[in-house]
Amino acid sequence: MATVRFYGDLQRYGRKFKLDVLTAGEALHALMLQIPGLRQHIQGDFYRVRIAGNDISEESVQLGMSSILRAGDVIHIIPRAVGAGGAFQAIAGGILVVAGIVVGVMAGWTGIGASIGVAMIGAGVGMMMGGIAMMLTKTPKTNTDSGSTNNNTSFSNLDNTVAQGQPLPLAYGRMMIGSKVLSQGLSTQ
Repeated sequence: MATVRFYGDLQRYGRKFKLDVLTAGEALHALMLQIPGLRQHIQGDFYRVRIAGNDISEESVQLGMSSILRAGDVIHIIPRAVGAGGAFQAIAGGILVVAGIVVGVMAGWTGIGASIGVAMIGAGVGMMMGGIAMMLTKTPKTNTDSGSTNNNTSFSNLDNTVAQGQPLPLAYGRMMIGSKVLSQGLSTQ
């Protein structure tokens, strides 16, 4: 018997679930099948996963989800605190502008001190504008589906079936499978 606990915005689906499962992956799968909208909600955000007192990193999530649970283990799903992208950059830019003004004032706005101060102010303003632009711009969603119909035929003809940005298999030796055309040769004489 294992316990799954939700925190933050996941608590609208429930706070605590006791399940008779072998692995954490099985527990989450069971909950996603029974609770409408949970799978879509989890896929759209970042979460910290803690299984039996151990934090699961992104590299070890496969191993952590398939490890056998002991009786009484608790699986915590905690939303990660992520702010709007670019906020740190905008704040760092503001600090750089203030530091540039301080350097310029201390140098009396003459000589090399003035040059360094003006350069720091310019870099700070650029960082602030970039941070503000990142906060105002929505991150585009990319299609990671391998069966994408968005084929890249710009550089050759219709035989090129590899969608731009999709992974390509790298096979060594003799292949007994189909292939994806990367490019076609063209010779002019």
